[in-house]
Amino acid sequence: MSLAARKLQNSPDIPATPDVQPVENRRILVVDDEVSIGQGIKSLLSPDKDNVIPFRKSSRSSEASAAPVARISYELVVVTSPSQALVEIEKSVKENKPFAMGFFDVLLGADIDGIELVKRAQALDPNLYAVFVTAYHDRSVDSINEYLGADKSDRWDYINKPFTDGEIIQKARQVTSLWNLQRMKEWHEEKLYEAQKRLLQNERVNTVAAVGRSVAHEFGNLLMQIVGHAELAVMKNEPQRMKEALDTILKASDTATNVLSRFKKLAQGGDHRMKKNLVNLYFPVDEAFDLMGYQLKKFQVQIVKEKWDQVLIEANHHALVQVFMNVLINAVHAMPDGGQVHVSLTKPTPETARISFRDTGSGIPEEILPKVTEALFTTKGSKGSGLGLAICKEIIEIEHGGEFTIQNHTAGGVEVVLTLPTRQEPQEEPGEDHHEP
Repeated sequence: MSLAARKLQNSPDIPATPDVQPVENRRILVVDDEVSIGQGIKSLLSPDKDNVIPFRKSSRSSEASAAPVARISYELVVVTSPSQALVEIEKSVKENKPFAMGFFDVLLGADIDGIELVKRAQALDPNLYAVFVTAYHDRSVDSINEYLGADKSDRWDYINKPFTDGEIIQKARQVTSLWNLQRMKEWHEEKLYEAQKRLLQNERVNTVAAVGRSVAHEFGNLLMQIVGHAELAVMKNEPQRMKEALDTILKASDTATNVLSRFKKLAQGGDHRMKKNLVNLYFPVDEAFDLMGYQLKKFQVQIVKEKWDQVLIEANHHALVQVFMNVLINAVHAMPDGGQVHVSLTKPTPETARISFRDTGSGIPEEILPKVTEALFTTKGSKGSGLGLAICKEIIEIEHGGEFTIQNHTAGGVEVVLTLPTRQEPQEEPGEDHHEP
C-alpha cells in the first residue's frame, strides 16, 4: 500500500527518514549444487581483474575500435545447499545487508528443491527477488506461480540452462535495478509522508491558535460575569441576593471549566495510533459550535439545525471537531456580512452517516471548485494556508474511511457533505453517555 495513502497521524514526533538516498544494492545470492556453475556466475558478475569486459569484435570492426567497456560489479555469495542459503539470507536480514536477488537452481539434490527454498527465503526476506535456473522442464510457470502464491508473481523469473553470459548479466542488471527502484520509491514516499505530516501539524497549530482567540474572548466574558455578580452581592449584602449571585458564579465557573477542557483536548489532538471510540455525532458537531461561538456571534452567523438524526459511529472525536471547525471557519469567511449555516445530520442508510454544512454566501467559482481541497491552494492570499480543507479531506477519507465533497448548492452558497461509515448494531459501553441532544 502506498505510503501516500497511509492514515495521517497526530503524534508530534515524526521518525525522520534519512536525507541521504538509499545506497544501491548489488548483493546477489547464487544457490546451485554444481560448484562450477555457481563459481562461473560469480566470475562473470564479479570478475577479479580490472572489472572490464571487451566486446567481441565483429567482422566489420577493427582492432583499434575494440575498446573495453566498464561492467557493473556485483557482490556475490555462492552456496551449494538450501540450508546454507537460508543461513545467509537470515544473516543478511539481521545485518541489514539484504540480497537484492538470487539465482536458484531448481533441482538441488537436497531435501527441498529451489522452488520450496525460494518460498522459505521470501518468508525471511519478502523483498528478495528470485530467478530460477534449471535444465529441466519439470515445473511449469503456472505451477510455480500457484505454489509461491499470486501475490509473489512479480518476485520471481525463470531462465533455462544452458544459459548465455548475456542472459545472466541482463537478469542481474534488470532484477537488481528493480529492487533498487522499489527502495527508492519507498524512500521518496516516506519523505512525502513526512512532509504531509508536518503540514498537518502546522495546520493544527493554526487551528488551535484560532480557537485560543475565541476561548480568550469567552473567558473574558465569563470573568466579567463572575466579577459583576460578586461585586453586586457584596454591595447589596442581602443573603438571598448573595445566594443568587453565587449560583450564577458557579454556573459561569462550570462553563469556563468545560470550555478549558474542550480546548485542552483539541490542542492535544488524537494520539499516534488515532484511537477511535463509539461517538454520537451530535457531540463533536455541538462542540465545534461551542468553540466557534465567539466568531459566529461576531460575524452574525446563525446556525440553523435542520434534520437531526441520532447516529453512532467509530471515530476519533477530536479529529472530527477539527474538521467541523475548519468547515465552519470557511463558512464564516464566506459571509463577512453575516448569514446562516444550515446543518443537517442524517442516516440515509444503515451503513452511512451524512453531515452537511451549507452557507448562504456567494459560492465558489466553478473553475476553481475542483482545486479547493488541494494542499496549499487558497483564495485568501497571505491570510490563508491552503491546508484546512485538504486536511479535512484526509481526516474524513483516510482516517475514517468516509467521503468529503464540496459543491455549490442550487439554493446558493457552498455545501460541504461528509459521509462516514456507521457502527453496526451499536452497543452501549460502560460509562458512555449517549443521551438525546
